[in-house]
Amino acid sequence: MQKSAEIEDLRVRRTRKLLVQAFIELTIEKGFAALTVSDITERAMVNRSTFYRHYQDKYDLLNQYMAELYDLTGNEARTSEQREQKSREGASGPLNLLKHIQQFADFYRVMLGPQGDPNFTRQFLQNTEKRFSSLFARVPTEPEAGAPPTDLKISCIAYAGIGATVWWLEQEQPCSPEQLADWLGEITSAIAGPTLKPKPHRRAQKNSSRQGTHQNR
Repeated sequence: MQKSAEIEDLRVRRTRKLLVQAFIELTIEKGFAALTVSDITERAMVNRSTFYRHYQDKYDLLNQYMAELYDLTGNEARTSEQREQKSREGASGPLNLLKHIQQFADFYRVMLGPQGDPNFTRQFLQNTEKRFSSLFARVPTEPEAGAPPTDLKISCIAYAGIGATVWWLEQEQPCSPEQLADWLGEITSAIAGPTLKPKPHRRAQKNSSRQGTHQNR
């Protein structure tokens, strides 16, 4: 009985992977607005009834994809041991997200551009705001007189993140994900204040050291 359930679970995951892969490929080719469920099922070589067992429509597929991406690139560990391990590896939510975006650059270039979907950009912003709302809540500070409210800071950080990502994609990723993550960390720190000042990622640190050594020669 358990083996049968495992086989069924594997079949479900394989089908969803095929549908998501077809969705990404066709979005790049046609743009999101022109994409239909029939296009997706034909490319994935599954019938429409199979698609509707997993998703209501292409918008539901996109929303579930974004939810899975949020979990995949989350920067919160469940235990202190996991947090320490992530710190040793230099991993973080923003860096994981940028690496993912780099892997599917053509898809994100379309979805964050004129041929994309406004709801995708909105969900992208909301995910960023959710991350930083949680982060601000864990690092309580006394508000200074006349300082911008926290929700305004979070909104600015989210829009800065979108702007930086679009710039990175339009410029064909002129720097590494680690470098962009560090630049975004500096921008975030400037908006949020020193409380959230990040540590540079190791690879970006090495690149900076090499540049400094080269300039001193």
